[in-house]
Amino acid sequence: MALGLLAVTSLVAASCGSDEPGGGEASEDGTGRTVRLLTYDAFALPEDAAAAFEEATGAAVEVVPAGDTGAMLAGALLGAGSPEADVIFGIDNTIATEAASAPLLEEYLPEAAGALPEGLSAPGEVAGRLTPVDTSEVCVNVDREWFAQQGLDPPATFDDLAAPAFSGLLSVQSPVNSSPGLAFLLGTVETYGEDGFEEYWRRLRANDVRVSPSWDDAYYNDYTVNGGGRPLVVSYASSPPAEVVFSEGARRQPASTVMAGTCVTQVEYAGVLAGAKSPGLARELVDFMLDERWQSELPLTNFVYPVTDVELPEEFRRWAPRPEDPILVDAAAVGEARDQWIEQWRNVME
Repeated sequence: MALGLLAVTSLVAASCGSDEPGGGEASEDGTGRTVRLLTYDAFALPEDAAAAFEEATGAAVEVVPAGDTGAMLAGALLGAGSPEADVIFGIDNTIATEAASAPLLEEYLPEAAGALPEGLSAPGEVAGRLTPVDTSEVCVNVDREWFAQQGLDPPATFDDLAAPAFSGLLSVQSPVNSSPGLAFLLGTVETYGEDGFEEYWRRLRANDVRVSPSWDDAYYNDYTVNGGGRPLVVSYASSPPAEVVFSEGARRQPASTVMAGTCVTQVEYAGVLAGAKSPGLARELVDFMLDERWQSELPLTNFVYPVTDVELPEEFRRWAPRPEDPILVDAAAVGEARDQWIEQWRNVME
């Protein structure tokens, strides 16, 4: 699916040298311009793509980290209308409806967004304000080497995770403050229904599931691949290639596989913040996030899947093929019931 790279590049270049208020602020030394990108702490700027954007526009991308996804959005809502940045990135489909609770976002979508696959658009009131940039699948990761050493077949389904054979082996994140934790909860709601997911969590609790406060804690402290004591962890379909990439040659293949039946799709969006000091540059940056150069860098910088039809790197093709039938939650329904489902979860687990 070609998204018209030439058209996007021409659009970016056309505004260079603009004197309109959206033309960007001068940098401290007065020699350039900046556009500020509000995002979560774990975001890694695609450096080569950002350099291409700066070459085309004369504007450097300045990343403004703001905690995890929930903290980022909460802070942005508090400052709605007087933002500390120009663009926000990292709102996902599990919390997107919260962005409509204040005048947070400017009405804007790039022309290229019209060519994106169906099902990625933001819900309801924010549909014309949030642009899909990447997707990821939250899935249970399995330390296959641990299971092989134990002579135990790994689990394959949500039901298996609650079976006595896997007692004390699973680490999940709290949906109260963790994005993958919330996605996993939504997967259980989708699988067992609003009337059945609480009973499923009672089964997990009885099976000694560990609830960690964050993805970092669950993945780096609990998971056996990283020296912890639990060989099952809620993470991402793209975590296995990350094991190889970040091993600096120590690993030739990942220790992990994923439980495809537990995969829940997350879509991450970018939007222009209302009241941005550089609205013109903000729109150009959102446009550029759908450019081939930005999209091609996402897999090996942030370990997510691009939303455009760019070739995936070899590491993804070998070790992170897209799950064939992931759970795609109804973002509008989530917006209506998310707080209630989290409270029901808390009643069971806390």
